[in-house]
Amino acid sequence: MAAIVPQIGLSKLSSLRGREQLYHAAWGVVRWVSLALVLLAVTTFIDWRIDKVRETPQWVRVPLSLIQFAVLGFAGWHWLAKPWMRGPSIVKLARRVEERYPEFGHRLVTSIQLNKANADTRGMSPLLIENLTKESEDIARRHDFVALADSRRLKWAGSLVAVPLLLFAVMLLLYGPTLFGVLVKRQLFASAEIPRFHQLENLTPGLWPAGDEVTLEFAVAGGRIDESEIGRAWVKPENLPADNYELKFSRYLDDGRPVFAARVPHSSVNFRHRAWIGDGRTKQAYEVRFEPRPVITRTDAWVRLPKFLGNKPDGGPYETYQSQGDIAGLPNSMARVRVCAQKALSEATLILIARGTDGTSEVVKKEERMNLRDEEQTPEGAAQFPAELTFDLTPDLIAYRVEVKDVHGFANSTPPRRGILLAPDEAPMVRLLQERYAELGGNSSDEDVIDGLPIPLGGQIPVAYTSRSPQGVSKGVLRYRINEKGPWLAFPLTTVEETEKTGPFNPLTGGFQKTGYGEQVQFHPAKSSDRESTPDYLTGGGRFDFQTAQLTKVTDEGKTTKLEVGDHVEFYVEVFDRNPKLAKDGKPRPPGKSEVRMKEILSASDVLLRLDQTRQAEGKIRDIEQKQRSIFGVPVAPGKR
Repeated sequence: MAAIVPQIGLSKLSSLRGREQLYHAAWGVVRWVSLALVLLAVTTFIDWRIDKVRETPQWVRVPLSLIQFAVLGFAGWHWLAKPWMRGPSIVKLARRVEERYPEFGHRLVTSIQLNKANADTRGMSPLLIENLTKESEDIARRHDFVALADSRRLKWAGSLVAVPLLLFAVMLLLYGPTLFGVLVKRQLFASAEIPRFHQLENLTPGLWPAGDEVTLEFAVAGGRIDESEIGRAWVKPENLPADNYELKFSRYLDDGRPVFAARVPHSSVNFRHRAWIGDGRTKQAYEVRFEPRPVITRTDAWVRLPKFLGNKPDGGPYETYQSQGDIAGLPNSMARVRVCAQKALSEATLILIARGTDGTSEVVKKEERMNLRDEEQTPEGAAQFPAELTFDLTPDLIAYRVEVKDVHGFANSTPPRRGILLAPDEAPMVRLLQERYAELGGNSSDEDVIDGLPIPLGGQIPVAYTSRSPQGVSKGVLRYRINEKGPWLAFPLTTVEETEKTGPFNPLTGGFQKTGYGEQVQFHPAKSSDRESTPDYLTGGGRFDFQTAQLTKVTDEGKTTKLEVGDHVEFYVEVFDRNPKLAKDGKPRPPGKSEVRMKEILSASDVLLRLDQTRQAEGKIRDIEQKQRSIFGVPVAPGKR
């Protein structure tokens, strides 16, 4: 006999079960949405609050989102998916119906269990089971099982639904629709930026010279901000407590954005900084690092002598070292300046300073880039970075200074200043030596010096002179005139070169070392004894006899006659330097001049008498000096005064 399925009972129980599932789902949905909004409120608030101070880091945002997804997934499974898929048990629902309607008398549950496909009905009467099922179906027709659904979850859901609505409304009011949407997107890993009324841009360079005051600057974009607004800058030095500074309006950029600034006192400690102005803030902490300024550790200078003085044996120019970098040189010279810094340089500038037109002020005449050289090592092993420049020395220059910049563009804070002094552009110094009258065939000595001795008629004037000029000596001229009348006449002096036979030149006597009595050296530019350091021809001189036998004079009547006893001959020596340039007025450069000497012309007997008288007087003077020296116990060598 086939089993009778309690279709009416099962159908109505299924409807009851569906209603129960709906109530479970409503309760689960309200709880899940409430939990989602609570989590969203917490995570968005955390993101929003952190973003007010700084950009919310990814290591905060990602865990917040993952925690939300995990919690909501777990709750969705237990509150939504699992109850919906499983639903309440039919047997449990049947028992609830039997408890509500006692007339079933356990018929509903029994009929369901005994009519299962796998029910164990051994030893039971099929007819009894059939009758039990029919009775259960008859009772089921008379009752509404759906009305027995547990509506408490629906009531709970209705009571709890205000919570998500309230949370949603609070978040909309707190954030606003736009900000709320951005915060939700950020929880979904979107890279949306939280909108702000003011946006700040850091204008502060990240690298500053050590020891300098740092100016923090931030440009404000977005909404209008009043110049009286006060912002805040947070500064955290390395290994030191943080400090706060007021940000005040400083200036406007070309695009109209206002700039707020704060000054951080002089320091050499790296620090991080952030800023808050209006509702804006910097997205991150920025770093300021300090770099030492370049310092010129050494200044050297050389004066390069003019080219007309020649070159050294190796072909290089002559240079003289200038102590401490101060320059003292000749006009028409050049100066070479070399500085060394303690760090690599990007540029070095030599600034030439001249005297102003008023004679007291100073003006920058010229700025020239110096040539950077390769890194060098000091004797102590430290690195140094040189720069060098050669420039012309002009009369208006009074000083120079050197400004350098490192690879970061930082300049030296105290550029060294050095003076420039040019020697006067003077003519050569010429000095007449004492007159010597040695015996014929002998060598002159100090006893042969006789100043102011007249010359015999038709005789010769002994002329000995020495000259010197830092611009060298090139040629000499003897100037003379008779009886202080008429123009000075020129007697060009012949240049005599040094040879092995003459020996070196002796400036004390105006002749060569091996010059014999009566040999003529009219003019000799002397070579340097050390050509590696000193140019040739800086000194010169001569010793010769100026013949008067052919000299003539002009009488008061205008006649030209030879010299006579009683006439006077004036003379001096001119020496020209080696500078080929013209003087300022465009004329040839003036020569150096010796003092003027005058010689009286007497008869030969009068000259000898004057010479004898002079020597006798000088002999008496020498005897007196010898006696005086003997009194004090100072021996005097024979022939010495």
